[in-house]
Amino acid sequence: MSCLRQIRSPGFLAPTPDAMTRVSSLSRDELKTRRKSLRRRRRVSISQALWRFWALSGLTAAIFWGATRPVWLINSPAQINVTGNELLSDEMVQSLMPLTYPQPLMKVEPEVLARQLRDRAPITTAEVTRQILPPRLNVKVQERVPVAVVLPVGKADGSDTQYLQAGFLDAHGAWMPLASFGLGSASPQLPTLQLRGIQPHYQRYWPQIYETIVGSPVAITEIDWHDPNNLVLETALGTVYLGPYSPELEQQLATLDKMRNLPGQLSESEVARIDLSNPDAPSIAVVDTADPKASSAQTDSDASP
Repeated sequence: MSCLRQIRSPGFLAPTPDAMTRVSSLSRDELKTRRKSLRRRRRVSISQALWRFWALSGLTAAIFWGATRPVWLINSPAQINVTGNELLSDEMVQSLMPLTYPQPLMKVEPEVLARQLRDRAPITTAEVTRQILPPRLNVKVQERVPVAVVLPVGKADGSDTQYLQAGFLDAHGAWMPLASFGLGSASPQLPTLQLRGIQPHYQRYWPQIYETIVGSPVAITEIDWHDPNNLVLETALGTVYLGPYSPELEQQLATLDKMRNLPGQLSESEVARIDLSNPDAPSIAVVDTADPKASSAQTDSDASP
């Protein structure tokens, strides 16, 4: 009978059958408990998610339902609050908003209203927001500021070019109709500078011209540009001919400023015009009163600034 020899590693002790039974039994109990705990947590998590979903859905539905009730309607322009306007009246801004009354508050599209308001009114920016309590629309605007009144002259010199119709210009050359301002209880302060004969292709020069005109020490009340070869100004010193518009405008007005003593030498009725087409050699045309029959004749005389 042969003998079997069992070779064991040093320090290794084989577990007894009782010990193996206890470890196996404890592991199964723990796994079962953990599975139950995980299932319970999963059920709680699903329940909470469903509760949040139904609560949010119910709240959304309640808000939508409430917002569409008669109490959440825009019933009249009085519920449109306008801020930022100085020249335009509240009533005019409200009338320019394309709304049909009554209008459910939540059906109002603020971006669409703001865009249409910018297209219809002399406004550079417009912002429309909804307010729930009390239900109304808040409109914040920034207006275009008119700096000159445009006076139309129709056709000139047989040209087929139509000049701009009556209206206003802002400092950037944007045209606005006369009906843009003046509605409401208080009349806005409109510009005193008048502009006659401006054409669309002149407008690109307007920002620089206006900036120069505003900086002139001599008051200028009217600009006549119906003749492209002669820009005419009505000033505190009389009618001034500048010739074709050029970057020399600032120098021409500086020369005009040096002629401030002119009223002390010639009366207003004696001055026919001041010619500054060459600012280095200005001239003054005076009315010749020596001959009664030629009282309206004009003669040019040199005038040093």
